Amino acid sequence: MEAVLAPLLLWMVFAGGTYYMLVPFLAARVIATGDDAATKVTSLELRKVNLYEQLREAEFEREMGLINDEDFDRTRADLLAETAQVIGELDHSAPGQAVVSPPAVTPASDLACPSCAKPLEPGARFCSSCGTEVGADCPSCGGVVAPGDRFCVSCGRGLLS
Repeated sequence: MEAVLAPLLLWMVFAGGTYYMLVPFLAARVIATGDDAATKVTSLELRKVNLYEQLREAEFEREMGLINDEDFDRTRADLLAETAQVIGELDHSAPGQAVVSPPAVTPASDLACPSCAKPLEPGARFCSSCGTEVGADCPSCGGVVAPGDRFCVSCGRGLLS
């Protein structure tokens, strides 16, 4: 009797372990249902919170001396531009209304003078080659904004077009 009981017990332990390992793979997938606009708004809200956390982390890293000021300024400008884009999408979305994506933000290093097409320095108000005005002050924080910008990269305030 004991000769049969040991293999039977071993087989039951093996079958039970196999069952518990395979259950997650065999379970029915749960598909979220609901309003697509509400799901998009929730996703944008989570993205906004994530971007704010990334900004705080970048500031902490700069204070700790882990990144230099040039890298921090570039990272901060990119994060603020993306945050402004997310906030703009949130402002234009309402329950039951489709989300309209704003035009892509051009990085500061890709900007060129509209007059002479020479590359511009980040934060420049005037072209260093021809003197054409290429930037203005944000009415809220005084930061430099380029013509055509919808949001200030320093404070995120919406700008009138």
